Amino acid sequence: MADPLSTVANVLAVLKLAVAATKYIKDVKQGSTDRLRLRDELRSTTCLLEMLKDRIDDSEDATGDDAEILKPSSIASLAGEEGPLALFKRLLEDIIARLAPQDRLRRLTQPFTWPFDKKDIAELVSALERLKSHFSLAMQNDLVELAKLSRVKLDGIHRHVESARTRSMDKEAEKIVLWVSPLSYRLRHIDVLETAQPGTGTWFLDHYDFKRWTKGEVDVLWCPGIPGAGKTILASMVIDNLEREYNSSGAICTYVYCHYNKRQEQTPVALLSSLLQQILQHSAASTLPAEVLSLYQLHKNHGTRPTLTQITDTLRTLVANFTTFRVIVDALDECSETDDDALRFISAVRSLSPNVKLLCTSRFSSVFENYFSGAKKVEISAHSEDIKTYLASHIQQQSGLARHTRVDASLKDEIIDAIIGESHGMFLLAKLHLESLSKKMTRRAIRAALGALPPTLDATYSEAVIRIYNQAPDLVEAAESVLFWVICVKRPLSVLELRHMYATLELPGDTILEDDDLPDGETLTSTCGGLIMVDGESRSVRLVHYTAQEYFERSHVQALAAARLSLANISLAYLTLPNFSDGPCATDAAMSRRLKLYPFLDYASKHWGEDIGKMSRTEIELLWPRLASFVSNRSALDVASQIQNIPRIRYAHWSQEYPRNVPPLVLAAGFDMPQILRRLLTSGNHPTDSRGSDQVTALIRAAGCGLADNILVLLEHGAKVEARDYMEEATLQKAAWKGVESAVKALIDAGADVNGRSPDWTTLMSAVSSGADLGVETLWGESALTIALRHGREAIATLLADQGATLPRTPAGRRASVIASRKGAHQLVGRLTANYEVVAARPLQRQSSRGAGGLAEIREEAEPQGSTPSNGPSTAQSEPSETEADDEDFLGALEGLSYKIGFEKVYNIGQEIGAGHFAAVHQCLNCVTGVKAAVKIYRMRKWTPELLCFSNELALLQRFREDPHPAILTMIDVFADYGGRRMLVVEELATGGELFHLIVAREKLSEQETRTVFAQLFSAVEFLHDRGWIHRDIKPENILVFDKESLTIKLGDFGLAKQLPADSGLWHYKATLVGTPSYVAPEILVKNEHRKCGTPTDIWSCGVVLYICLCGFPPFSNELKRADFPYDISEQIRGAMFDYPSPYWDPVDDPALDLIDGMLVVDMAKRFTAKQCLEHPWMTTAAPTILEGMGNVRSASPEAVETPLS
Repeated sequence: MADPLSTVANVLAVLKLAVAATKYIKDVKQGSTDRLRLRDELRSTTCLLEMLKDRIDDSEDATGDDAEILKPSSIASLAGEEGPLALFKRLLEDIIARLAPQDRLRRLTQPFTWPFDKKDIAELVSALERLKSHFSLAMQNDLVELAKLSRVKLDGIHRHVESARTRSMDKEAEKIVLWVSPLSYRLRHIDVLETAQPGTGTWFLDHYDFKRWTKGEVDVLWCPGIPGAGKTILASMVIDNLEREYNSSGAICTYVYCHYNKRQEQTPVALLSSLLQQILQHSAASTLPAEVLSLYQLHKNHGTRPTLTQITDTLRTLVANFTTFRVIVDALDECSETDDDALRFISAVRSLSPNVKLLCTSRFSSVFENYFSGAKKVEISAHSEDIKTYLASHIQQQSGLARHTRVDASLKDEIIDAIIGESHGMFLLAKLHLESLSKKMTRRAIRAALGALPPTLDATYSEAVIRIYNQAPDLVEAAESVLFWVICVKRPLSVLELRHMYATLELPGDTILEDDDLPDGETLTSTCGGLIMVDGESRSVRLVHYTAQEYFERSHVQALAAARLSLANISLAYLTLPNFSDGPCATDAAMSRRLKLYPFLDYASKHWGEDIGKMSRTEIELLWPRLASFVSNRSALDVASQIQNIPRIRYAHWSQEYPRNVPPLVLAAGFDMPQILRRLLTSGNHPTDSRGSDQVTALIRAAGCGLADNILVLLEHGAKVEARDYMEEATLQKAAWKGVESAVKALIDAGADVNGRSPDWTTLMSAVSSGADLGVETLWGESALTIALRHGREAIATLLADQGATLPRTPAGRRASVIASRKGAHQLVGRLTANYEVVAARPLQRQSSRGAGGLAEIREEAEPQGSTPSNGPSTAQSEPSETEADDEDFLGALEGLSYKIGFEKVYNIGQEIGAGHFAAVHQCLNCVTGVKAAVKIYRMRKWTPELLCFSNELALLQRFREDPHPAILTMIDVFADYGGRRMLVVEELATGGELFHLIVAREKLSEQETRTVFAQLFSAVEFLHDRGWIHRDIKPENILVFDKESLTIKLGDFGLAKQLPADSGLWHYKATLVGTPSYVAPEILVKNEHRKCGTPTDIWSCGVVLYICLCGFPPFSNELKRADFPYDISEQIRGAMFDYPSPYWDPVDDPALDLIDGMLVVDMAKRFTAKQCLEHPWMTTAAPTILEGMGNVRSASPEAVETPLS
């Protein structure tokens, strides 16, 4: 029996949803009659439910036989997973899902539109009426009728709710999955895998590091190889192996096959979208994830694509559902125009989750070598056994070679041995060599060729070209056409498309193309000397390797130019064939038949003008008759327009969603060919602002395609810069959506209104939605987001943030967040900056300086013989031995030092006041004078770094005892204790303790107090640096306070100090990993042998201390790491990733922030010096003076710092 309390809770939850649904219905601007009908029905149902809730409440308090109370059975009839309350809840959720705004961008830009048709409304109203009936009967305690209703009418409501959720769900889900990414690699994978030779590649699948990678023990496996080594085929075998052997619900294998010719398409967002699509295709769930549906709803109405941040965030959420997320990236070097761009994609993949396991193949590259320096590496080459297996199989598949080797069995071994000897680790060379041998007529010719196999790819390609030109003339003509078309096309062509192209080339004008005109496909492809391949599944034709593309682009420039002219000519000829004289297709079925019968129509319509802009004047004259025929052929224009607008995702009436009567000038404006536009315009037959049914002018089309030269030509001929299409979108909005800077600039220069907007979209929104680079910065580090924040444009800043904009890790970015906080945008700034709440809430933590413990492990570097000792152990070193040093060790440590014996006769030891890794510090009292001091006691052990630390600090203190500075701790005496094997260093006693304790006690210091401290600290650091020394461990624990009132301080603890070589300048290149985690400089954390340290290293540490003094907590901490800020302390330091979080930094003046920004700079050469710090405006507000009689030493006396008038 249902509990009344839980039923009331369910009713309250449903009522809350009803309020939300009613509000969304009110916000809709369309569907007025249906909207009012649904709203009224929903309100009456809700009112009845509220009455029912009251009756349930009454039933809990009533006693006796009160007829008004609800019986338990009536209450129970409301409950259950399929009860009326649950069904009403799901009905409301469906209404809300279809009406609720998906994101802030949509809320800012447009009211909601009505998503229900008449049938939907009728079903919803019917369902609500049934629910009202049930609620009424429940209040009447009519259990008999309730039972009938539950059996009949609730089933009807359930069916409606489920049908509302699943109606066309499969088709809709498929549509959304296809929309997610334009790049699909499944067919490519199948094609590649079909070419793999069985029995090869086992060496890689059995490799120790690959096995470890499959088990999850290795995160990244980099597999470089020379061109032609078989990397792509091996990648397909890896994918196949993973899908067969490691397939489970908790693991998924995704992959990307990069291709040289698709570099412009292979953006990080496109590649990540493909991974997202593969996750969705892998899922067995009946519904798509809410994150994906939300993303689709956001972009579908405006025809925009998700941004990199949106795709990454969605992926990160879905990847979290897998225990292992494997990503195989083949041909990383073919991904982008530069290796750095390719690595941005890889970095994005690695940031998705700790569960990501990445395998990449690529060429050898110094950029990749550096990036993957910490990863496992398996080099790919064609192993001799694999080549032998491949050749043995393919010799039998070549009919000529098979016949020769059957007659002479030894010839087979000769072929295999010779090709292996000349393949140089490349399957590609082996394949091409075999192809060349297959054309030989005799065994003598084969053996002669074996002795002269080309040793390089270029030589092999040249030989293949010679073979092509040694064929019969008609075959040479076919080979030239097909080979160079394949090189020049904008997408892969199928064999059937090539047949149609070649037939059109040979077809007389105004002749209908028929099947009898089509050449044999195998004949066309077999004439190309083995330089092209036909993929089995897709039947698409491609070059044998991208190195062939590079070869022909270098050595056959004129032939490629002729092929581009031929492609344009054939495309225009195909479009004007009499076969299409009846114009566009009137139905989807007719269009499907046309595309099947005439496959080249798609390419011709979409790419006929692609290369015309690159042609010479002579070439254009040759093309002009064909082009003039096309632009004067209304049927051809309409056919091309219809094909251009076919959606990638097919749905009802997909073929009819195209603009009618598009002028030829508008079609031409979509291709980069300004010279053609000028010729059309000057003819006088093509009005500049002519439009089709979509009201798009040539200028709007050119702007939407981002073609600046076209825009300029059209503007010269009087095109209206403020022209708008049927959606009321202007030219500048179109250009901004495309994101081409030169096109936007051309329109703005022509007077386009930058604040213009369509009814629901602005130019800025167009730029943002199109995936414009939101992170682009000015020379001084400003971005669109920082400018919006600094000028108080919170709505714009929010829009940018919603689309993935982040604050630059620059002073400009940090300053913008501070200014925005001061203007009240705390919530937005909180989104954009690291969350310091946990760090700020904790008292400042004391940290050890031993070997920079707590930082990510970095390979240590041995100091060269004869260099200044490294004064601290690395993280890789073992703990110090507790074994006491022998006499030889002890005496060795004292060699060259000036010291006394008999400490106990001069001083009495008091309580311990501090301890470190190398020594303990006690108070002591001079027995003669009664003066208190501090004594640092070193107990010598058999651990070289400890001895080095002691001797190093003692040498430095003795030197500065003779050359003192008022802000550097002074050594008073040194004693040796032979019996206890101890060294005792007597120093000044800091009665105020450490600066660390002062910060903890006061939580932070005021700006004036901090300035006072740093006038002394900077002076001390400048003094050290001028004398060639660096401290290497500046932190609050090593800054001693001698007077808490005047804030007199001195810098101490020189155990890690180091003297720089005389010729090193600001830094040198042999730095060990020492320091304190929160204070260590980024150059110390470099992951290679070029780790540096120098005077800038101390300035960074001072900058961290300055930051802490002013707010009470450090700028870098592992506690800042979270899902949206996935950086540990080492990564934060290496990238100078810190903020000035509100409200902690709101009261601090800008000059202080500017000083910190100048100190916490990753580039050592750009970091402030101690002198620049002392002369900074924030310091000179209360300027220190130069003490007389102290040479050029700046005063460290706090009395010299004037108190400001304020």
